[in-house]
Amino acid sequence: MESYNNTTESQDWSGNATSVSEVALSYQIIGSLFLAALILFAILGNACVIAAIALERSLQNVANYLIGSLAVTDLMVSVLVLPMAALYQVLNKWTLGQEMCDIFISLDVLCCTSSILHLCAIALDRYWAITDPIDYVNKRTPRRAAILISLTWLIGFSISIPPMLGWRKPEDRADPDACTISQDHGYTIYSTFGAFYIPLILMLVLYGRIFRAARFRIRKTVKKTEKAKIADKCLAVSPALFPRKANGEVGKTWRRSVEPCANGALKNSDDGESFEITEVQSISKNHLSLPNNPQPCFENRNEKNTEAKRKVALARERKTVKTLGIIMGTFIFCWLPFFIVALVLPFCQDCFMPEWLGAVINWLGYSNSLLNPVIYAYFNKDFQNAFKKILKCKCIRQ
Repeated sequence: MESYNNTTESQDWSGNATSVSEVALSYQIIGSLFLAALILFAILGNACVIAAIALERSLQNVANYLIGSLAVTDLMVSVLVLPMAALYQVLNKWTLGQEMCDIFISLDVLCCTSSILHLCAIALDRYWAITDPIDYVNKRTPRRAAILISLTWLIGFSISIPPMLGWRKPEDRADPDACTISQDHGYTIYSTFGAFYIPLILMLVLYGRIFRAARFRIRKTVKKTEKAKIADKCLAVSPALFPRKANGEVGKTWRRSVEPCANGALKNSDDGESFEITEVQSISKNHLSLPNNPQPCFENRNEKNTEAKRKVALARERKTVKTLGIIMGTFIFCWLPFFIVALVLPFCQDCFMPEWLGAVINWLGYSNSLLNPVIYAYFNKDFQNAFKKILKCKCIRQ
């Protein structure tokens, strides 16, 4: 009986082990397919943006050079970093040795930091363009774009190289099956603030000012159209002659002016005198009856045009809010969880985070390299037209 029980228990244990290994294998397969698809789409998306800028002359301007450089950076993330990160994720251990681990971590920090800083450079370029549109036309040169791009890479190098020069704890490389970024407290603060928190604050300030400047311009346009609407109501749309009742003379005539009546007076085209509208109308009633509404079609059309311009301006404001919301929302959604964990965990030895949650947060940050070309290029009509041209050429050749 004892022997039977032992045999049964061993069979149960063997069966459970088999089912656990099968589940783990299925997770590995599903995870591998998902990560492979993410990497493939990130490569294709960024490659299409680069090709569109290279082939389409209309896209070759300073603003798009920054977007193209961002695409190059995200392509480097997709090609150099993500395959090794995916292998580490699927196998759940590092199998490429410590030297490759140092290279992987350095490339990871360098490319991701440069990608984030490119977003700052784009925000800075847009801020200058909208707040100083006249002078910045001359300042917005390829040389300035090259300086901004160089700064993103210099800052990225300054954050990625120190761990390779020794700014890390000895235990960071104690486990041969693990490959983690330096947990040194000083480096943690330096890297997280340099790569994310300072750029985040800068982007929030810049896009906040961009939104205020855009809203000011749009509402200024709305006010102008409303003022034009009021002025149009005071315009005389057709000349009307009527006798002047002054000193008993009837021979002189008055002409309704076509100038806006800011103070409610009609200007005398003969001798420069002016009278209040009410006074002139009361005089005219005794001599010549004028229609109440000389050209109603003109006024209605004017009102419709003014209202249409107002709606367009408000639609532009809503679009501005939506665009800025998508840009900042996506950036924060992808990277904020990662950098909160990166800043907190080295200082909290007793904190525990499930492996699956760490993996989700890690790949959420990587997914920003897939979403950047969608946000900055695919929502742009010029890029859409360029993509269509590229696809048509390929179809024709085939």
